[in-house]
Amino acid sequence: MPTAQNQVVRFAKIPQPGPLTADVFSWEWQAMPEVAEGELLVRTIYLSIDAGSRAQLDDRSGYVIKAQPGKVLGSSGAVAEVVQSRHPDWQPGDLLATTLARWQSFQLVAPGRQLTARVNPADGPIAMHLGILGMVGFTAYIGIFEIGRPQPGETVLVSAAAGATGAAAGQFAKVAGARVVGIAGGASKCRLVKDEFGFDECIDYRAGDISESIARACPAGIDVYYENVGGEIQQAAFAHMNDFGRVAMCGQLAQYSGEGEAPGPNLMCTVLKRLTVRGFLAFDHMDRYQEFQQRATAWYREGKLRHHATVTAGLENIHDAVNSLTSGRNIGKQLCQVADEPKF
Repeated sequence: MPTAQNQVVRFAKIPQPGPLTADVFSWEWQAMPEVAEGELLVRTIYLSIDAGSRAQLDDRSGYVIKAQPGKVLGSSGAVAEVVQSRHPDWQPGDLLATTLARWQSFQLVAPGRQLTARVNPADGPIAMHLGILGMVGFTAYIGIFEIGRPQPGETVLVSAAAGATGAAAGQFAKVAGARVVGIAGGASKCRLVKDEFGFDECIDYRAGDISESIARACPAGIDVYYENVGGEIQQAAFAHMNDFGRVAMCGQLAQYSGEGEAPGPNLMCTVLKRLTVRGFLAFDHMDRYQEFQQRATAWYREGKLRHHATVTAGLENIHDAVNSLTSGRNIGKQLCQVADEPKF
C-alpha cells in the first residue's frame, strides 16, 4: 500500500435496485491534501454510514441529496485524529468528531467553518460521537423534543428501534418520561431494544400481523410516532394514533434501496384524528447542536443513554457497510472503520 497517500472512494456508477455491489465505487490513491491556515489534516478512524449513504446514490429514492458519478462521496460525520495542525486550538494527536466528512482516509477539517467537537476517550467509546452524541443522536433529539414533545405517561412508538436513530429517539423519549414501544426485526433485536436501550416494549414486525401487534403493545393508543421506515409499518402506526397525536417523519428506509415508493398511510387518518405530521431535517436546526451535545453528554454520564455500534472494517468494504444498514443487519450505529484507534 502506498505510504503518505490518501485513499479516496469515488461514486463510479448508479446502482441497480437492492444491495450495492463493489463496482458501484472506485478506489484510488491521491497525494495528501495541503493544509491551509486555520485547517487541520486528520486521519479518519470511523466514518458514519447513514440511510442517506444509500439514498443519495439513486434518483428513485426521493432523497434530498443526490450524489454525482465521479465524485468523492460525503458522510454526515467522522471521528478522526489530528496529524497536522495550522489551527491554534488543535495539536497533533488530538481526537475530534466532525459533522462533515468524506469517504477518504485523510481529510481536511476547518474548525472555524464546520462543527467540530473534541473527543475525550475517558468519556466512553470514541465511536459514540457518531452515534448517540453525533448527528444521528441530534436527529433523534430534534424529532423527539422539537416535534414529538412527549409528555410524562404518553406512549411513544419508534420504528427501526434497533437502528442508531430509532434507538436514540426511544432513549430520549424515556428521558422525557414517556412509555416507549419500539418496532424491530427479529427476537434478538427486540431483546436488545428492551435490555440495552431501555424501551418498555418492542414489537417484532416479522412475528405476525403488525397492526394487531401494535394494538397489543399500545393499548392506550399512540401519542407520538417517530417514523423511520414507511410502508406497511407506517400504515399500521397511523391507524393506531390517538387524536391530536404527533408524527415526526425522520425517514422512509423502505424506499432507500432504489425500489421506488413504498405504500403510504391512509391520509384520512390525519384528518379524522387531527394529527400533526411533520417532516424534518436535522440540518435545519443546527443552532441547537451545542444544546443537544451538552444535554446528551450529561445524560450519558448519568447512565440514561447507551451507545451501540456495528462496525465494518476497511474503506474497501464500505459498500457492505451500507448494505448492512439498508438490510437491517446492523444494531445501533453503522460505522465504517477506516483506521485503527490510537493507543490510549
